[in-house]
Amino acid sequence: MPDAYRQSVVTFLDILGFREMIRNKPASVVSAALDAVSETAAQPVGIGGDQTKVISFSDSVVRVRPTDAESPYEALLHEIQDLSAAQWSLMDFGVLVRGGTTIGEVAVAPGRAFGPAFVRAYDLESSIASAPRIVIDPTVIQHMREHIGGLSGIKSRRNCIDELKSHIRLGNDGVWFVDYISSVYRIMLPKSEVESALLRFKTIIIDMIDELPEKSLIITKFLWLIRYHNASAKRLFPANKELKIQRRDVPEADELLRPPVLVKRARPA
Repeated sequence: MPDAYRQSVVTFLDILGFREMIRNKPASVVSAALDAVSETAAQPVGIGGDQTKVISFSDSVVRVRPTDAESPYEALLHEIQDLSAAQWSLMDFGVLVRGGTTIGEVAVAPGRAFGPAFVRAYDLESSIASAPRIVIDPTVIQHMREHIGGLSGIKSRRNCIDELKSHIRLGNDGVWFVDYISSVYRIMLPKSEVESALLRFKTIIIDMIDELPEKSLIITKFLWLIRYHNASAKRLFPANKELKIQRRDVPEADELLRPPVLVKRARPA
């Protein structure tokens, strides 16, 4: 049993649409999805990964990376890199996750985790993430700004900012999230492999949408994924138009993907 809280980077992950998967998919498909999560998000890898504690239960995963062996900045950066690798790999399995990452106090024992940071990570996943993304606690972003601001030398500060921003992206709602496509593009795979994978992911996303039950409640989550996929493809491979998911590719979501039209009001006579 733990006898004290420990300052850590804490991530709570959940399989998106798991309830719908249980209702509409055979047990073998559900089991394969859980296996995919166990093989990726539930595996501590990368720098400092040997210190990361992972608890997996049903469709959820809790990851705890202590910050006493490395700075909070380094621990957060390495956790984001691990999460990027997991999200990237899960796309090939057709498994989407959402989650929340924070830094704070947590206690971990075999089969359990609890503490303020655990509750915060869970709240971020359940209330803020919404789409298939892993959001970063806004208070952590502010903490990172303060940490970087305290470093000596403009070059050191700039390098830290650039490194972190190459793995995260600011959402339209003002919340930073793990930018797993850019992260993998930057440090994990050759450019050609990323380009090929995005074309593969395009097909996977379209197939997943085609398999959704009529009037599925999670169709709006896929709209976010389509926009993220298209924006990433345009930014990284602007010349390759084949990577983009077109409205005609997803007729179930065609109307929702249409840009809003402003209707001009007639001026009173």
